[in-house]
Amino acid sequence: MPLALIADDDADIRDLLSLAVGRTGAQTVLVEDGREAVRRLQDITPDVILLDVQMPGLSGIEVCWWIRRQRHLVYVPVILVSSRTSPFEIDAGLLAGANHYVTKPFSPAHIMAVVAQLLTERAALALPAPVVIPDLPMQGDC
Repeated sequence: MPLALIADDDADIRDLLSLAVGRTGAQTVLVEDGREAVRRLQDITPDVILLDVQMPGLSGIEVCWWIRRQRHLVYVPVILVSSRTSPFEIDAGLLAGANHYVTKPFSPAHIMAVVAQLLTERAALALPAPVVIPDLPMQGDC
């Protein structure tokens, strides 16, 4: 079962995100701020991470920068969720390494679609590479 870490300082938003992500079949780990997210991410490797941009301690963008420098997390997809909608803010989030930037208010269906897409892509990357057997010369082909 896939695992998602959700970090948001608003309990209602955390619960809404958890409900939407849970509908994709993923389990969720909920944390209240950026520092707690960093602490938890030292022990777990989730399949997707959702971060609020504006959190006390460390912002979602700062956590995203940190994630992209961790060997065990570098390829984990990150979704930033924010009420900040200026092109500058969105660009800052994407430059930090986020895969998606979702603006608030959001629909749970949109979150489900984005998470499902990222989980599908991540699962496809986890498949072992096909074994390629070189052609062997047939008798008399020398």
